[in-house]
Amino acid sequence: MRLLSANGLTVMLAGCVAVAEGPTAEIGFLGDGRAAAPVREVSLQGGQVIVAGPPGYCIDTRSVRRGRGGHFVLLASCQNLTGQSDLGVEPAVMTVLSLPLDTRAEQPSADDLAASLAPARVLEKIDGDGVSIVHVAGGGAAGIQGGDPRYWRAAMLINGHITGLALYGAKGSPVAGKAGRRLIMDLAEALREASPVLPVPAPAIAGVASQ
Repeated sequence: MRLLSANGLTVMLAGCVAVAEGPTAEIGFLGDGRAAAPVREVSLQGGQVIVAGPPGYCIDTRSVRRGRGGHFVLLASCQNLTGQSDLGVEPAVMTVLSLPLDTRAEQPSADDLAASLAPARVLEKIDGDGVSIVHVAGGGAAGIQGGDPRYWRAAMLINGHITGLALYGAKGSPVAGKAGRRLIMDLAEALREASPVLPVPAPAIAGVASQ
């Protein structure tokens, strides 16, 4: 089973639409064995956001995109990416899209996230500690051969950067269902633990010259 093009991948958060564009990045739910060694972390936004996966999941370095509209990373199981035995985790693909710094940004709610995905039907909405999560009924198989229509999205705020997460599984996979809730929470926690805690600059005030 082959997976997905980063072209046209859209994350809509709190009314803001950002598109990660770049050459096609294809990952299989089954092992490809293309990377020589697992990459566990990657730095985005000048080090303000560090992407790290849950145990057993690694960065696909070919997927990393850094543009003015946002920074994009795709993760999959380390075994899938390297062909090396790892923790035997459930095959899954996760994406992270970090939007540019917004000093006025607030943590999106699950209702905000669900509204941004309309008219997609949302099966579940969760407002957690610093992360909002929705389980989406359809659309997860778009561009994913053999993917399950159900998928998970989440939103969090890291150092002034609204950051969107997504989780996709193969058709019938546990992570496309209830098991995905725990895995996307683990991804959010991995980002939170890896990223520094920085003071967010105060919003600029119109009409006041910078000193």
